Amino acid sequence: MSTNITAGKNTVTFKSGNYQLVGNLYAPEGFDALQKYPTIVFTPPFNQVKEQMGALYGRKLSEKGFLFLAFDHTGYGDSESDIRNYENAFIKIEDIHNAISFLRTLPYVDRDQFYGIGACAGGGYMALTAVTDKRMKAIVTVCGMLDNRSTYLATADKDMAIAMFIAANEARQQQYETGEPVYMDTLGYEGKSPDEIPEGAPREGFDYYMTKRAGAETYPNYSNRSLASIADINALTDATSWAQYLYTPYLGIYGKKALADTGPLTVAYYKKCTEPKELFEVPGASHVDLYDVEEYVDQAVDRIATFFGKYGNQP
Repeated sequence: MSTNITAGKNTVTFKSGNYQLVGNLYAPEGFDALQKYPTIVFTPPFNQVKEQMGALYGRKLSEKGFLFLAFDHTGYGDSESDIRNYENAFIKIEDIHNAISFLRTLPYVDRDQFYGIGACAGGGYMALTAVTDKRMKAIVTVCGMLDNRSTYLATADKDMAIAMFIAANEARQQQYETGEPVYMDTLGYEGKSPDEIPEGAPREGFDYYMTKRAGAETYPNYSNRSLASIADINALTDATSWAQYLYTPYLGIYGKKALADTGPLTVAYYKKCTEPKELFEVPGASHVDLYDVEEYVDQAVDRIATFFGKYGNQP
């Protein structure tokens, strides 16, 4: 583990299972290792690496006085794994647990002011982690994908669902027999122009992930590809089904424009989860706007800092 920290961005490493993970720990201006600081662990949207959304939120929340860890999950970016880009919710949840354990070993981390943020798919992972990991005193989801059951199955009839899972099973079998991972363009962006992508969050995602804005051209560690077997794992990890057992303070953030696509997932989770809870609709923002459009990110960051400030120093 690396723990020599100064103000600004610091590279840190820690173990999750048998693998070494790499993260960026953002520390406030004037950081003093003899003091203790409120601390945030962040888990990103589907397939993202630490240099994307987490870097912007890390910088801005460290300016609010927080320590902030954005890290590459197992098999992503600079982190180790024999298999790359395996968007497995259970592995990512285990990584979050281990990131929390690592951070709590640092003498300048305030264990009583420790929080979690998850974005998009990471919102679901963070919400699930918080059901059982009470080391986090409060959590926030930003444009959270909190209902994987609906994401995978709401628009699928029996035959479609079975076909989807058989395809995932076959990819898993092929990988087992050949030893070679089978990858796919999960978001369906390859070889297409923006006009061919459905409007709303899918098209905004294309602009974010497949251009200089935040794609591999700008962040070489990023890939839009993931294992072709992920459906038979991730369909089982539905945060909304566990919302009634959260028992951790919750803030759900979504963009007003996202009510046309992903925003209702946050609203539905909010309605089912336990008190205390808050909901924040960012005026004018879409799903992807909350990744990197500073006009909207700044509003989210201000609300996050205020929310976390209510829930420190709890036993």
